[in-house]
Amino acid sequence: MNDLGTVSVEAAANQAGGADRGTPLLAEQNGTSAATTLRQEDIARQPGTQNVAQQIGKVVGVNSYSRDASGLFGGGYSIRGFDSTQIGLSLNGVPLNDPGTSAVTPQVYTDSENLCSVDVSQGTSAGAVAQHGAIGGQVSMSQCVPTDTPKTTVSQSFGSYNNFKSFIRANTGLMYDDAPKGYLSYSHAQSDYFTGPGAADRHHVDSRFDLKLEGGASLSFNSFFNYFENTYIRPVSKAQYAAFGYRNGWLTVPPTLLAGPKAVFAQTNAAVPYTPANMGYGPYQWEPGRHAYASIDGVFPLTDAIDLKVTPYYLHQESGSSSETLLKEEGYKNKFLTNPIGAFTAYGTRNTNALLVQMSQSNFDRVGNTATLTGRFGEHTISGGLWTEYTHQHQLRPFEQIDPATNTIPDIFFESHLLKDYNGRIVTNRDWTTDYYNTALSLSDSIALFDDRLHIDLSGRERIYSRLFHNLPAGSSATTDSYLEYKVKRNYAFFLPSFGVRYDLDDTNQIFFNASMGARVPPNLADGGHVNNTTNLVTMDELKPERSLSFDTGYRYKGDLLNVNATAFLIKYSDRIAVTIKNGDLLSSKYTNIGSTTAIGTEIEVGTKPYEGWSVLLSQAVNDDTLDMNLKVDDTNKILQTKGKQYFNAPKYITNATLMYEDGPLYGFARAKWTSSVFATLTNDIRLPGYTTVDLGLGYKLKGTAFLDAIPGAQDGEFKLNLTNVLNAKYLYINPGNSTGIQISSAGTPTFYLGAPFSVVASLSLDF
Repeated sequence: MNDLGTVSVEAAANQAGGADRGTPLLAEQNGTSAATTLRQEDIARQPGTQNVAQQIGKVVGVNSYSRDASGLFGGGYSIRGFDSTQIGLSLNGVPLNDPGTSAVTPQVYTDSENLCSVDVSQGTSAGAVAQHGAIGGQVSMSQCVPTDTPKTTVSQSFGSYNNFKSFIRANTGLMYDDAPKGYLSYSHAQSDYFTGPGAADRHHVDSRFDLKLEGGASLSFNSFFNYFENTYIRPVSKAQYAAFGYRNGWLTVPPTLLAGPKAVFAQTNAAVPYTPANMGYGPYQWEPGRHAYASIDGVFPLTDAIDLKVTPYYLHQESGSSSETLLKEEGYKNKFLTNPIGAFTAYGTRNTNALLVQMSQSNFDRVGNTATLTGRFGEHTISGGLWTEYTHQHQLRPFEQIDPATNTIPDIFFESHLLKDYNGRIVTNRDWTTDYYNTALSLSDSIALFDDRLHIDLSGRERIYSRLFHNLPAGSSATTDSYLEYKVKRNYAFFLPSFGVRYDLDDTNQIFFNASMGARVPPNLADGGHVNNTTNLVTMDELKPERSLSFDTGYRYKGDLLNVNATAFLIKYSDRIAVTIKNGDLLSSKYTNIGSTTAIGTEIEVGTKPYEGWSVLLSQAVNDDTLDMNLKVDDTNKILQTKGKQYFNAPKYITNATLMYEDGPLYGFARAKWTSSVFATLTNDIRLPGYTTVDLGLGYKLKGTAFLDAIPGAQDGEFKLNLTNVLNAKYLYINPGNSTGIQISSAGTPTFYLGAPFSVVASLSLDF
């Protein structure tokens, strides 16, 4: 792989795979690499509010979390030691990861009722032309196609912690000479947070309209809009967990002093280790968001053997998280400035301390297009692809005054009522804009030989990436880089080849091998905070992109009684990027390359075909992910002994077991998952214990029942009951969607999230 990275700094003016239904719990695979497919029926058995992180949690080797049982507060996942910022996520082929950090928001993108498949590629993203951050695999969501006949679906669910979801979808059926068809759906979901106080409130709209054109061409119009108002979930330290357990919520008593020398965060909690400086009042902690997406899939046959597919798309995001902070007037003096900037008036008083609420905002607009030309020539299927994309992102950290009469903040999106300085500028200690330019050229050949007993996949992608980061002068000098303007340009080019082969030994036995390369650029957050407080100059450290080389080899058995998938893998991961959290005198907080890791492991799935209605799925994943070298402490000769240590947040063992019974309209299942312990530091001196969760589900299809017949116009329906974490296991976890923030050793104080407790959800759906 060619890594042609350049960085310059200038101071301004100064689908679902066709799965076999024979094993109800395990879809058959025929590809040249390890993969798992969740089908519509797998998704439909789960609660309707579940997000994609929860849905793929049952997949072999997936380390998945949700911040609560409902899924409305978000979550994350990791696969083979890669977290969700290093795994591409797409909807109908459109990349969804954040442009700057490659983070994902699992609760946003679609309603599970409209989701027909989720494909998980554990080791490679070679099949995806458009992707962000997909150095360690790909998760691809595909929405359902509209029905040919008119149909309206309504569902209602209720559950623990005031959880509910109302859903309605209207299918038009075929119209106007059987050419167009489509659907439009709306849902509203809500849940309280289990520690309190706090809640999630979500509104979501999905739409899809398909149009048949002459000559076999077609167009598909897809869109969603998502709006949510969530409480920001506070992580806790191990000491806080030991002291308060699952009572680690926000304060419920508001502060009384908002301005003046005695203004503090809120109030002191009753016990150590909380202080006024680290504990907040619940109604000030927000994590709202507005997301919109639109795409058009166009398929145009040019000849009998050649097709052109184009997918233009647009993605919009407004999101952030807020918390209270104490702003001190004297903090705005700076030795390089003759007069303080950002001096403010709060609550009618100048030159004073003030308790305010601050939001870390990230808004972006993305436009892009993929074009793929595919030709079928005998044994060869050759595809050439072009992906182009532009994204503009704006990141701020503004302040808002608290309404003293109601103890609330007037605008949770921080678009109005913002704190301004004497000169009328918005007071913020971050004002960043970033422009991203992505281009990828791909060429692949899929070769089927000997009646497809031997299948070979060859592909190569040339990825060209350019970014312009602009640090704008902010109305605050509280941080060293907020008053000096500078720009950072980064340019990278990668050639990413992939080779895969599958051979059918006979009708039941199959072997495969895959080798692929991946790359991930440094996040744009690495370009902020580079003003040296001693010299007042911009200093930029070298930061290499991450690279991976992955090998999969495996065996598949497709028998009369069961199916077996077994994969062994080796991953060499170079120049891993992490935010080294400040650890006293060990390492300062910054983005840095921490070296390479090696992961060796295996994944085994065994799924039985139904016998007297019973089916079983067992899976075992083993991942030995270790650091290849010791870490050198910045600006010292001290060496941290990390060579051979287990990598951060990479469980060595994950075991899944599912038992399902299905007889006519009735089905039920029990699922247990054990996740082994993980290390919270690279020196392996803080370990989080492993844990086991057990989920139960029961469903009954209502077609032909007296209950359904009594409802006018009802054609079909289903009742289901889901119980999650029935043993009420209590545990801590590291958010795997943010594992680029890595604690080096226990000299710091890492924080964790609380595992979701026992929950019950009952739902009823009807088709008209």
